Amino acid sequence: MDALTQVPPLDAAVAEMERRWRDSGIPGLYAGGNGPVSRERARNIRSLLYPKPDLPKGRIERSTIAGPNGPITVETVWPVDGEAIGTLVYCHGGGWIIGDIDSHQAHAIRIANRTRVAVLNVDYRLAPEHPFPQGVDDALAAVAWAARNLDRLGGAGKPLAVGGDSAGGNFAAVAAIACRDQGIALAAQLLIYPATDMTGIGDPDIRQAYFGQHFERDCRNPKASPRFARLDGIAPVILGVGPHDFLYRDNLAYAEALRAARVPLTWREFPTLNHGFFSYTAISPACAAAADQLCDDLRETMS
Repeated sequence: MDALTQVPPLDAAVAEMERRWRDSGIPGLYAGGNGPVSRERARNIRSLLYPKPDLPKGRIERSTIAGPNGPITVETVWPVDGEAIGTLVYCHGGGWIIGDIDSHQAHAIRIANRTRVAVLNVDYRLAPEHPFPQGVDDALAAVAWAARNLDRLGGAGKPLAVGGDSAGGNFAAVAAIACRDQGIALAAQLLIYPATDMTGIGDPDIRQAYFGQHFERDCRNPKASPRFARLDGIAPVILGVGPHDFLYRDNLAYAEALRAARVPLTWREFPTLNHGFFSYTAISPACAAAADQLCDDLRETMS
């Protein structure tokens, strides 16, 4: 959206949810920089203000795989009907501090059903207990494992994709670059309001939790900020964001870098939405429609 174009108001249902949050007096998710406290706060906020949608479920299996930091819990979600057309490795959002398989299970179910893929939902390690690069290393290990085990997921010989929202979108973008470098074929990357340039992360609690004392040293590392990586030759990108998102300009810049590198890009801008809209589908029809659009884009790209 051009800077001179007037941005439509934030979706009314999301605005009402945010008003209720403000009126509740509950602090922001990351206030205080305490991981366990933030996670409990996030669970309470989700339950109170934006519960999970009730979606039909296919087969769901939880297991562990080996990783560089120890075992990684993963959950595979298959489509409710029919055979999968491929596999998506999904990394949840949560500012590298909160979120898990349970908080984002409905994301995986929606994508599995709508896109008709098997979704491997990754429970990567969280900061501050496990600072950079432990979480992203877990994500990279999960993608590599999936590439070797497609027969256990969406089917051998079928397409593999990576995806994630916010911090998970960051991991997915990094994973796509690693796949190019390692010769792992990817059909697509689904980036839902991803963080791509960590130099612009303004929340000091997030910076401290994720990087510890090494923010200045590590924030430009391409493993932390895919914006600073070489991007030519990576898998096609589907990127969804709204102009009310604090990462909107980050995403605009990444889209421009992708175009400059001649990476196929499906840019989806949702004029009334903000950060987190994929989590708000139970309270907002506009958020549900945006989520479905991104799933449809992924299915088309993987077909």
